[in-house]
Amino acid sequence: MGAIGTSQEGAHQNVVPQLALNAKEVGVDAHHFGDSFIPGMCDPELLYAYSVAIRGRRHTWNRMALSGRGFRA
Repeated sequence: MGAIGTSQEGAHQNVVPQLALNAKEVGVDAHHFGDSFIPGMCDPELLYAYSVAIRGRRHTWNRMALSGRGFRA
């Protein structure tokens, strides 16, 4: 498991993909992203950039589209 939980989760958007690629290179398969953006959640744009760096845009969009399935308000 890899964690970004001190100040990196508030880093510039160009830094986050490099953190993601470094984690992938060393074999991290579970990623924890901290919540410095708003208490309780991380910056969605940085999380998106991290995901695209690891999985690519097509797979990230596919997972985002599937994430709403089964949700009932």
